[in-house]
Amino acid sequence: MNHSIFQPIVLAALSIVSIAVAMAWSYIQGQGSGRSRRWLALLTLPGLLALVSFYSLAVHMHVRLSGWPERIGTDGFPPDLITHQGISNGFFVIALVLALVIPTVLALLALVPQLRSNMIYPAFCGTACWLCLALTALAPAGFLQWWWD
Repeated sequence: MNHSIFQPIVLAALSIVSIAVAMAWSYIQGQGSGRSRRWLALLTLPGLLALVSFYSLAVHMHVRLSGWPERIGTDGFPPDLITHQGISNGFFVIALVLALVIPTVLALLALVPQLRSNMIYPAFCGTACWLCLALTALAPAGFLQWWWD
């Protein structure tokens, strides 16, 4: 059975909407103002690491190959570029998985009244992950074609 709810775009949309609702609810409840800025900054790291490693890979690739790859894959790439690609891919996957799993965490927190005041933390992390993942779309077309193929 191929249910449309399990399509990647639908899962992403549901994740974004649930995170936006949790952020709005947290803001209305005044949860963001008294929270530790250190924790909120720390929660942006998964998305920021994915974004920084993604763009640093683009720069590294363009410099080392004197342009964008002409073919799919890493055949013929220098070892340092392959390592960088693996690290960037890992950070990207972590940010994507976090962004997709956080709505489940938010649902669990919403079910326990004593924990509702902590919804700001995963909601903030999810927002940072989705925002950083969306910013990867601004990369040069040649790099994006290689990255997604």
